Amino acid sequence: MRGTPFAGCLAAAALALATAMPAPPTRATDLVTLSPQTWDSYAPVGKEADAIYGDFALRNDRVVAVIARPVRMRNANMTVRDVGGMIIDLARRDSEGGDQLQAFYAASPTNDFQFAGVEVDEPEIFDVERNEPDGTNRARPSMLVRARSITLRLISKPRPDRPTVELRYTLGDDADAVTVETTWTNDTGRDLAIEPADALRAERTFEKAPDGSSSLFWVADAHFGQAYGVLPEGVEVSSKSDARYSYLDYPIGGSDEVVLGPGESTSLSRRLVPAADLFEVRAVAAEAQGVEQSEGSLVVRDESGAPVEGADVLLRVDGELYARGRTDAEGRLSGRLPAGMEGEPEVVAPWGDSTTEFEPLDGEPGTYVATLPQPGYVVAEISGEDGGPIPCKVQFKGKNGTESPDFGPDSGEVAVGNLYYSHDGRFRQALAPGQYDVIISYGPEYDAVFTELAVDRGAEAGLTATLVRTVDTTGWVSSDFHSHSTPSGDNTASQLGRVLNLLCEHVEFAPCTEHNRLSTYVPHLRALGVERLMATCTGLELTNRPLPLNHQNAFPLALREHTQDGGAPTIDDDPETQIERLALWDGHSDKLVQVNHPDLGHMFFDRNGDGQQDQGFRGMFGHMDVIEVHPLHTIFEPASIDRDGRSYNNTIVNWMQLLNQGHRIPGVVNTDAHYNLHGSGWLRNDLKSPTDDPSEIDVMDVVHAAEAGQVVMTSGPFLEVVARSDGAEAIPGGDLELAGGSATLRVKVQCPNWFDVDRVQVFLNGKPSEDLDFTRESTPDAFSSEGAVRFDREIPLTLDEDTHVIVATIGEGSSLGPVFGEGGHADDKPVAVSNPIFIDADGDGFEPNGDTLGAPLPTKEN
Repeated sequence: MRGTPFAGCLAAAALALATAMPAPPTRATDLVTLSPQTWDSYAPVGKEADAIYGDFALRNDRVVAVIARPVRMRNANMTVRDVGGMIIDLARRDSEGGDQLQAFYAASPTNDFQFAGVEVDEPEIFDVERNEPDGTNRARPSMLVRARSITLRLISKPRPDRPTVELRYTLGDDADAVTVETTWTNDTGRDLAIEPADALRAERTFEKAPDGSSSLFWVADAHFGQAYGVLPEGVEVSSKSDARYSYLDYPIGGSDEVVLGPGESTSLSRRLVPAADLFEVRAVAAEAQGVEQSEGSLVVRDESGAPVEGADVLLRVDGELYARGRTDAEGRLSGRLPAGMEGEPEVVAPWGDSTTEFEPLDGEPGTYVATLPQPGYVVAEISGEDGGPIPCKVQFKGKNGTESPDFGPDSGEVAVGNLYYSHDGRFRQALAPGQYDVIISYGPEYDAVFTELAVDRGAEAGLTATLVRTVDTTGWVSSDFHSHSTPSGDNTASQLGRVLNLLCEHVEFAPCTEHNRLSTYVPHLRALGVERLMATCTGLELTNRPLPLNHQNAFPLALREHTQDGGAPTIDDDPETQIERLALWDGHSDKLVQVNHPDLGHMFFDRNGDGQQDQGFRGMFGHMDVIEVHPLHTIFEPASIDRDGRSYNNTIVNWMQLLNQGHRIPGVVNTDAHYNLHGSGWLRNDLKSPTDDPSEIDVMDVVHAAEAGQVVMTSGPFLEVVARSDGAEAIPGGDLELAGGSATLRVKVQCPNWFDVDRVQVFLNGKPSEDLDFTRESTPDAFSSEGAVRFDREIPLTLDEDTHVIVATIGEGSSLGPVFGEGGHADDKPVAVSNPIFIDADGDGFEPNGDTLGAPLPTKEN
């Protein structure tokens, strides 16, 4: 039936805290300062949780909110900054999604708030103390409060040109929302104009209320299961949203601007509602507005009677979205709607089928049933050669009229887009009936399995495969030194999703390198039970302007959990100061310092960016261990690349120019992945390693191999290069003294079954040697089309000067292909480039030749 309504203390008592504050009774509100003693009980969880020690947790039995400690330089992450005194975490305690809010900026974050006190109603415990001033020259309050209702008061530091601003955060024991009250008082002695406004940051997967005026502003994230509402009292909210922020204005007295005379005040109160979905936000708002509501439930089943979990339930009123929610594991969505509301409900299955038909459920008044066509199911059992579980990436592509599935957003975890990341190769996933091409892969050391799948309604389609490791990488391990997830602040990708992406692409070592914040992958690997399959450590990308110059990675670093930025060093506008600070961090500990995606002309030869050569940022040179030099395929192009009417510095050729000037800095490549749909895996470093077992990898072995240049950079092909002369030998990064003027270069290239190479080029002091350019067309006998080994040759070298030797291989007639998906890196060429071997031709030590490779040394890219 269409249109049927349904509803969707402190140090003195620190050790006694566990007994002083047990889990709260049904009706009580707590306010605590987060500390080692309170953390486990009070810190919220969720993809966007940013709380640290010293923040305030305010909660009752329904809601938990974290107000960031009101101090300067309190940043949630790289881009969510100046959050002192703001709400940075907020969630319903019973919601599975947990905190998904980046920040709610009440009034203005530039008001420099400080603690002003706590007010309580019917207190059970009240212990509030200001400790000695800390490094911010402010008393750090500690709190241990339980009461029927609690208000946390903050006040802005007086300024001669601004009003005094008081913030009050109130939560009662029966409240579904935090009440936020702002009072502006003019203490300046002259008229002041203020604009009552907030800003809310919730991005990417959030749907947002249409721009305009309303009694309720909302944002809702159906995928991660959290929604938020802002409900002002006595005034409407005027909203305007962009991709990141929603800007909320409150026209008190009908005007966006309020003029306060000397001594005058004005106040604004609004409820900030966390909820599992938009239905719940609407219900809390309606209750606050005195609207009569009816309770009800919707049960979603398929034609077999099985509950449908994760079905989207949408309610439109007059064609506009009113609410959206998702069914639970029992296929049920319960809640409240205004009594008598007429609307147009729709249910959409995770596999795409939908219905607008609903029937009453016998025996359950107020409950309706929606029935959907059955899906089919893929039941996967992907194994390694030993018959046991193996991580894998499984890609489903619809064919013959069947659409490709969309399991979830690119910020997701296990099921992302049309991919399923399985940590063990075993899963069951609903699919729309139809025909599918399926690609099963585990990185470029394994042959991919390409197969077809027919899925029928109500039936299980078995998907079995054995992944075979055909590429022999003995003595080398794969790595990605640079990737991100939501703690970085410039993306919202699940960190668990990042780990799954890395794991299922067979990256054997990956440091956690979030922007300006130390973090760790260990809890995710432990939860999956795959610690033995991927080595990791805590690292960092220290990111600041000028861009792209002032970006540096480092690992390993010491994580100081639940502290500002995890104990990371602070950024600096001077790149020389910043990289030195990073290199000397943790007591000048041994670490790898990597320069990320640099403009080498700007860094080395054009400090002021005027296009004239100078000494560059010389203070950086001694602190960098490796440099990112991708993209790799441009090693075959000139030092400057013209594209779309602009000239770009060719980083990898610029790097070879640097080598010729005596800057012996190894090159690396990394994905810099920010999202989880094929984000990691398409670039990697193969590093010399004393072990092939990820569980045995020593982080310092990785650091020292990279520092020594024992690195081959690749988008897939496994390239081995060894130079030999008179019984001595060297691998990339090494030195070799030439005996008798000649040496032999052994080059071997292996590929799995899903891409190929057709060219091997030797570069001598950065120049491609015409005599050492091997292609399938010119030297077909040097290449194979069968098996993993595609090229394997001893190449004689005759050298009359000191020469660094780099080998590159590429599939000019190939691509990474569908294993890396459409619209991503599928069209990228398979390419690998070795770091240089330094050959001393005259026995007096290697001397660079100073050659600029037929082009001027680069200056800053314009």
